Amino acid sequence: MRIQPHQPQPTFDRQKYHRSLWWALGLNFAFMLVELFGGLITGSMALLSDAGHMLTDVGAIGLALFASWLAIRPKDPRRTYGHLRAEILGGLANATALILLCGYILIEAIRRTGHPHPIPGGPVLAIATAGLAVNLGSALIIGRGHRVNLNMEGAYLHMLSDALGSIGAMVAGGVILITGWTPVDTIVSVLIAVLILRGGWRLLMKAIDILMESTPPEIDYHQVLEALKSREHIVDLHDLHIWSISSGVLALSAHIQLSDECVKTGHWPRCLRETQDFLREQWGIEHTTLQTEPLFFKEPYD
Repeated sequence: MRIQPHQPQPTFDRQKYHRSLWWALGLNFAFMLVELFGGLITGSMALLSDAGHMLTDVGAIGLALFASWLAIRPKDPRRTYGHLRAEILGGLANATALILLCGYILIEAIRRTGHPHPIPGGPVLAIATAGLAVNLGSALIIGRGHRVNLNMEGAYLHMLSDALGSIGAMVAGGVILITGWTPVDTIVSVLIAVLILRGGWRLLMKAIDILMESTPPEIDYHQVLEALKSREHIVDLHDLHIWSISSGVLALSAHIQLSDECVKTGHWPRCLRETQDFLREQWGIEHTTLQTEPLFFKEPYD
């Protein structure tokens, strides 16, 4: 049978991206303090409210940082895979926060439809421009880690959602400054909320799939099953399970029944090693548990 070659994911250096999260946290925290003190000094509610928005970013990055710190801790007798799943929990929490944020934006947009608020276009434009620079800087610091790690993706989506928010606010601020038409602020906020919701929902589904130990989307379960069954000396196979321990960390377990010749000649250790190497080379599955059984072996529960 023809097997599609495995496309290996980029290597994920947890120590490196752990440091990048610290830089992103510092940048966002510093800008939050600037907005907070600027709002207190000038009395600008726009600055104070945006400082509150930045606080949610600080919380999201802090959560991702904590999960990343847990993930690099060594394994122990209680947690034999280590703390890798902490990154998935961090991604799940950030996805939930993004969806709740979208809900708040949509509710507030509906409420303001009947009760328009006066909005100063100039301050909105200035704050949004500065916020965009901070968000893009944070996204650049996080780098490519969001492509291969769910925890980093959660933090990255927060940065991206705020960048979209800043761009939308810049457009709204410019329109209000030029024309005075304030409903544009509500229209832009709804469009941004829909875009954020799409990314947040996708991240949530990824986290749930991993926690439910579903077959990873990049793996064709039936292709793996047939490929294993077609290997020399493997007569039958059952109880095949393929799942992700964390982002990019794949695992597989199965019971394989070997031919009498393989068992009697003592060839089975070599057969086991070759099958594990085959799974690693074709699909990048590093954690493999294969229980070898002689032909017609019966499980105790059968």
